[in-house]
Amino acid sequence: MSSPRTSTNPVIRTGIQVMAFGVAAAFVLLFAVDPHSVGANASQNFAPTVVAAAGGEQSLDVAAGSAQSVTRDGYTVKDPPAPEPVIVPVAVKAEPSTDSSAGTPAPAGGGCEANVVPTPGPPAPGSLQDIAYQAVMGYGWGEQNYYYLLALWNRESGWNPAAHNASSGAHGIPQALPGEKMGPGWESDPNVQINWGLQYIAGVYGTPCEAWASSENRGWY
Repeated sequence: MSSPRTSTNPVIRTGIQVMAFGVAAAFVLLFAVDPHSVGANASQNFAPTVVAAAGGEQSLDVAAGSAQSVTRDGYTVKDPPAPEPVIVPVAVKAEPSTDSSAGTPAPAGGGCEANVVPTPGPPAPGSLQDIAYQAVMGYGWGEQNYYYLLALWNRESGWNPAAHNASSGAHGIPQALPGEKMGPGWESDPNVQINWGLQYIAGVYGTPCEAWASSENRGWY
């Protein structure tokens, strides 16, 4: 004998179906919402508050008179040492050599300059004396040495290119002995004679002043 089946009320059945659909829809919406959206983020009102810890500032006190030295992590920082003083070399005047093998030095200028000669002024342009004057300036001897040269060759030849000493063979303005050693043109070319005469004075005496001093002391140069 079977028991009779009880039929479910249609209204109740419909309500259960609606409720099941609502629960399913809620689960779908829960996982479909963007977790990075504004609504999904925590409210700024619940953000933690960061407060600076007390004692964050640091300071260093140095006692008066103490060395300024800071030690940290095994390194020591000190003031740089004072620079060493710069030694300036002092010029030492060289003494003249006394070694006889070095040769005899030229006489000091003060000795020959004690001799007084006329100083008539610069020569006439284009004259033989002017040729010699320009050459003396070229040697760097100065105008006073021209006056010594003027007096010297006035004594020797009177500045005559043809002056000839028959007894000795000396010839020309500088009275070269023999005249041939002045080179081509030695007999009459004053330029050849003047150039050779100045070279001879420079090589033997150094300056016309010294050559004049020799002529004063010995009568020749």
